[in-house]
Amino acid sequence: MKEKKSESKNNRNPAHSARRIINEVIRLEQRVWKAAQSKNARAFEELVPADAVMIFQSGIVLQPEYLATMNQRTISRYELGPVSGFMPNPTTVILYYKALRLGEQAGRSFPTGAVVESTTWIKRGGRWVAILNQETPICADGS
Repeated sequence: MKEKKSESKNNRNPAHSARRIINEVIRLEQRVWKAAQSKNARAFEELVPADAVMIFQSGIVLQPEYLATMNQRTISRYELGPVSGFMPNPTTVILYYKALRLGEQAGRSFPTGAVVESTTWIKRGGRWVAILNQETPICADGS
């Protein structure tokens, strides 16, 4: 009987449950950034699976390629704006936020200026993984 009560209590407030899940995924997103900055391939790979796609200003990068070039990339500093998200279904969270990242790859500085980041997370095998990330430059003139 207690199980039904707790189940019905959770079902009565789906917005609270979604908010809790989104907050959990936001923490995972922050861990991805930390793993990338510290060049921690193992931590990155746990959060970003082999079939993940990253769309950067420099082009489309698959997770294996990202890991192979991780040591050529230095994120010296980054700032994440307030992270927002929504759940289009119970196994998907889409996050979006403004980011500023400073660093270099293979001796070339990252493009200057802020970007809008969007990451799609899915629940796979009982855990959340990031399968698609895209950055879009924010033009200085607002266009």
